[in-house]
Amino acid sequence: MPVLAIEGLTMSFGKNQVLKGIDISVEKGQKIIIMGPSGSGKSTLLRCINHLEKATGGTMVFEGRTIDFAAWKKDDIRFVRRNTSIVFQSFNLFPHLTAFENVIEGMVHVKKIPLAEATETALFFIEKVGITDRKDYYPAMLSGGQQQRAAIARALAMKPSVVLFDEPTSALDPELVSEVLDVMEKVAQEGMTMLVVTHEVGFAKDVADEVVFMDGGYIVETGPPSQVLENPENERTRQFLKLIN
Repeated sequence: MPVLAIEGLTMSFGKNQVLKGIDISVEKGQKIIIMGPSGSGKSTLLRCINHLEKATGGTMVFEGRTIDFAAWKKDDIRFVRRNTSIVFQSFNLFPHLTAFENVIEGMVHVKKIPLAEATETALFFIEKVGITDRKDYYPAMLSGGQQQRAAIARALAMKPSVVLFDEPTSALDPELVSEVLDVMEKVAQEGMTMLVVTHEVGFAKDVADEVVFMDGGYIVETGPPSQVLENPENERTRQFLKLIN
């Protein structure tokens, strides 16, 4: 059984339909890369999964629980958010907390993990992303790459079933992109289930089990990276890849 299966997901902002019937299935440990032009609905898809945006239709089965996208229950929201983590393009760290405090916050206050255990877990993931020497720094004292690595540590520390990455390198200076992609590749190699919205074609080729190409609110092509990125069948996919390459 998939960890996550979505059928018929629709979402509108007023009269503008952003998602027009999305079907996607994610197996445990699978890495799915979502690509497409701006406005195609990629980020909205991720945000609908954990109810940061309210979808208008469709269903999701997550860890065996069936959820009606148009009629979320409070317990559904809690269940999904406790078992997913999202890494945003703008980092979304609490500015008044250090890197360490940002990582530990959700474990202590959301998952109610004892402080000693949460501290050990936080230090483990801070070391994993390579910012141990910056753990007591506030976000304003960190580079963009260091902030994003702290955000990844925070996401992993919650030990989610699925991590959602929403264009995690798009806000970074070019020289900082590789340090974040290196951490994400390490996470992928360790078996984490990942949905990643990105334009990083090289990363997708190295990491993806499946590439999903979206345009205009639809999934227009999906398949292994060797097909979608190197020999796409859809003309819109070919045009997009030609532009970003």
